[in-house]
Amino acid sequence: MNRQATSHARQRPHLFAAMVMATALAGCAKLGPQPESVQPVATDWVNRGTVPRAPSVDPAQWWRAFDEPVLDAVVAETLEQNLTLLQASNRLQAARALVRTTEAQRLPQVDATAEGRRQKRLSGPAESDFERTLEDDLQPPAGSRTSSYFQAGFDASWELDLFGRLAATEEAARATAGSALAESRMARVSVVAEVVRSYIELRSAQRRLALQRENLKDQNRLVALTRDRRAAGIVGDLDIDRSLTAASQTSAQLPLLEQSIQQSAQRIAVLTGKATIDSYLLKPMPQPVAERLALRVLPADLVRVRPEIQRAERLIAQAGAELGIAVADLYPRMTLAGDITANGSLLGTPLAERATNASAGLSIHIPLLDWGARRAVVSAREAGLTEAIFAYRLAVLEGIEDTENALTAIDVGRRKAMEEEIRLAAAQRTVTHADTLYQHGITDLLDRLDAATALREAQLSTAEVVEQQALAVVALYKAVGGASLEPAH
Repeated sequence: MNRQATSHARQRPHLFAAMVMATALAGCAKLGPQPESVQPVATDWVNRGTVPRAPSVDPAQWWRAFDEPVLDAVVAETLEQNLTLLQASNRLQAARALVRTTEAQRLPQVDATAEGRRQKRLSGPAESDFERTLEDDLQPPAGSRTSSYFQAGFDASWELDLFGRLAATEEAARATAGSALAESRMARVSVVAEVVRSYIELRSAQRRLALQRENLKDQNRLVALTRDRRAAGIVGDLDIDRSLTAASQTSAQLPLLEQSIQQSAQRIAVLTGKATIDSYLLKPMPQPVAERLALRVLPADLVRVRPEIQRAERLIAQAGAELGIAVADLYPRMTLAGDITANGSLLGTPLAERATNASAGLSIHIPLLDWGARRAVVSAREAGLTEAIFAYRLAVLEGIEDTENALTAIDVGRRKAMEEEIRLAAAQRTVTHADTLYQHGITDLLDRLDAATALREAQLSTAEVVEQQALAVVALYKAVGGASLEPAH
């Protein structure tokens, strides 16, 4: 019998005693009380206003409510080529792949080993049978100087998950993968909302730029008219300075609007994974208006559809699994192990002994005295779980806050739009009357230009309100999870 086999034989009488001692030394972990994870919410939105429940577009493609084909194409390109989404997708794949690693840890582990060696005996007699080792068995017979031999075998081990450490490790990995999935959805919602927002800002800046250019033309005509009236002695230098000041203020806004257009277009290029701006974006188009706005999701549905809340929920599961691992570490670990090894000659002189050896055993790791280190880890994991629960409840409240604020903005924008329609209609009637009076010689060009300036200001104000309404719609769909909107069950 070789030394390894002898060692296993000596351990067997104490195996049962070791198992009994391990169970006796394992302390019971008493966990502290955890707060309630459920966050009470209202049955419906306080600020829903006139937003209907039944959507007329697919909630997963909410941007189609703007009925803008160019915007649809931009979003489709973003979903396919955005680098942030591609990063999130690969992080999700990595997290899911690691789940398989934790699943495999609960199964028996088998490794194969193989070795070939050529050796030469220089001197010395062979040891007695009692003193012989495996290396001695692989020596050539007496009188032989060289030999070549092989050694091959299998090693197997299997940790017995008696106290749930491996199960908790797998659950933690699954929770991490779930968190990565929620983060991937968060990235999708955020990126789509950002590209739609940039598109809205782009078209709004183009609209304001066109109006300001028309306004500058009228103001320059007003400056020329004021100078003519000054030359005729009708007005003084003060009127000229006033007209010049107004024209200069309008002219100074044009570069800022052009910069805004360039920045929005460049942002869209980045979101679509490009370094240069597509030329069609720089071509002015009407401002997007959400004509088919609807909201089917209720406050209680946010738990299911808002990715930030889903992520917070998975973080609770992850914290709970980490607590389970810490508790299991208070208990012993038991691992079954075994191996089979075969050896023999390859070339040259046969070996003194050819053998196949097998061994099996149970190893036990018993936590005895660690001065409270493992218990401290349990306490830390308990605090982490409590923190995750409060973070989840806060995520629910923040989701409700974002949705209510977006609904309020939509309602305020609707009321402002109604007032702006009245103002715009009045300004248009004023311009019509001024044109009629000017053509009949009843009023002069100054009154006609003043009316046109008032109309431009009303149009600019209307453009701003339209932009605010569209951005509020983006904020609403982002608040309720964007692409995850589905009917409640």
